[in-house]
Amino acid sequence: MARIRPEFAEREQRTNKLTTACGLWLVLLIAVVSGNAAVAGEPLSNDPVVWYANDDQPSEVPQFAEPGLTVYAVESVFARPFSRFWHPGRFLRRIGSGDAARPAGNVNALDEVVNSTWFTNRIGLASLSPAELAHGPAFGKSEADGPDRSAPWTIIGAKTAGVTPGFRIKDGRGDTWLLKFDPPSHPGMTIRSGVVANLIFHAAGFNTPVDRLVVFDRHDLVVGEGAKMKAGRIGTIDMTEANLDSVLTSTNSIFGGRYHALASRYLNGIPLGPFDDQDTRADDPNDLIKHENRRELRALRVFAGWLNHFDTKMHNSLDMYVGEPGHGHVRHHLIDFASTLGAFGDQPVKRFGYEFGFDVWPTASRLLTLGMVEDTWVQLERPEGLDEVGLFDVATFEPEHWKPDLPHSAMANLTRLDGYWAAKVISAFTDEDLRILVEQGLFQNQQAAEFLISALAGRRDKIARFWFGEVPPLDFFRIVGDQVEFMDLAIERGYAEPAQTSYRYRMAAVDADRHFEQRTEWEVLLDSAVPIPANEGGFRLGVLRPDAAHQFLSLELQVNRGDGWSASTTAFFSLHDGRTLAVDR
Repeated sequence: MARIRPEFAEREQRTNKLTTACGLWLVLLIAVVSGNAAVAGEPLSNDPVVWYANDDQPSEVPQFAEPGLTVYAVESVFARPFSRFWHPGRFLRRIGSGDAARPAGNVNALDEVVNSTWFTNRIGLASLSPAELAHGPAFGKSEADGPDRSAPWTIIGAKTAGVTPGFRIKDGRGDTWLLKFDPPSHPGMTIRSGVVANLIFHAAGFNTPVDRLVVFDRHDLVVGEGAKMKAGRIGTIDMTEANLDSVLTSTNSIFGGRYHALASRYLNGIPLGPFDDQDTRADDPNDLIKHENRRELRALRVFAGWLNHFDTKMHNSLDMYVGEPGHGHVRHHLIDFASTLGAFGDQPVKRFGYEFGFDVWPTASRLLTLGMVEDTWVQLERPEGLDEVGLFDVATFEPEHWKPDLPHSAMANLTRLDGYWAAKVISAFTDEDLRILVEQGLFQNQQAAEFLISALAGRRDKIARFWFGEVPPLDFFRIVGDQVEFMDLAIERGYAEPAQTSYRYRMAAVDADRHFEQRTEWEVLLDSAVPIPANEGGFRLGVLRPDAAHQFLSLELQVNRGDGWSASTTAFFSLHDGRTLAVDR
């Protein structure tokens, strides 16, 4: 099983130390296209592509750490953006490549995110069955149906303060779950959105807890011995059956005479607190790549924009130590998806997803224009008559401008390639997939479910069209017989017409450093299969003349949909066995 080489993380650490030590000494990489060179990249070798990170090695249990929300918010709003703004390397990189950040540090030669304790490739690389989509992290497990019902759920603690009440329960298997309800003023909204968003993030590849929508009766709950509850200013008091009745009544989460709640199973392992959106966890020896350089965390901006998960602060993540102390490792999770799909607390806030909580430039713009220029989000309205749906639409959504409530260091490093990768994953969700996922929210009004399915599909399409316009969506290259086959995701997924699309390509025999002696002239084709010149003895490649030094095939490809030729995507193959080795964009 191929794994990520540890020297990559070591090299990143050395680079970061060099940048810090040199201060204003900057490295500006300019790709020079000449007659005998290709774009620089990792040396080619006829080895299996790396798909697994070596980040689950045994380690000691790190210390629990959770900074205060106020401290984190102030740092996220002021200190971190200020340091990024004044970083000269980001400025020069933006001039050179259009991206402020260096390339992501956890991608393989095919420009794919590798499987790790942070992310597992799922729908982006293979379709998921209806059961896999519907059950998410509970697929194949007994908790797919929620808390075990072989005995009443025993309440071991409760929360009544804040926007929504909740209970900690033990089920018939002895598992601990958190029962969460909607704000009393908006029954059915946050719990349904939370379940659906959880399943979408899991299907995309993130680690999430088991969140299920459960329907139960009063007799399904009993107060456990010693159970306490927090009662606002009164503080902590003993819980009784009488005040349980009072809390349940106040939830207003009653549909058809039964209670509806989101049941979130406690994660296995030892909780370590949230992970930060920058740097690494110092006491985790497996955490070697800075979080702001991890593609899945950078691309969280695109995934969160799709679902309007504006509340992506670090406190909605959780690291868990799994395994026996000294023999286990840290696993990283996203948690708490109640503020998604337009759901909110007591009061709707239209600007969520459109501006940071404290956003200088929009505020200054309103002051300078005396409010005469109307912000896009002012037009946003909840769909009439659909009480289970929040502030969520397609018309006002602009993928490139979406923002979380608090600035996020990893999202701030989003590059074109990160955005393209996210769009590739998101566009893999079919309309039928979305229907299966939304159905898990058990919406009582079918029109609300249909609205969300349509809105998710519309926002998905906007994301795909934008990012497929930024990076040519030519992908999944492979040699089949005497030709190279590839996928044009814009055509495969309905965002472009074959009749309006053409491609051109040229080939070269290259060495391990991607250098070549000569290459073919551009040739045009109309479908997604490139012929390889060959003779009976195997690859000959006509004028390319592969030799002992040039044992790899380079295929440079561009697409034209009527507005000129795109930037190039170059795939590299072994001339020995046809293995796809690398893709450069």
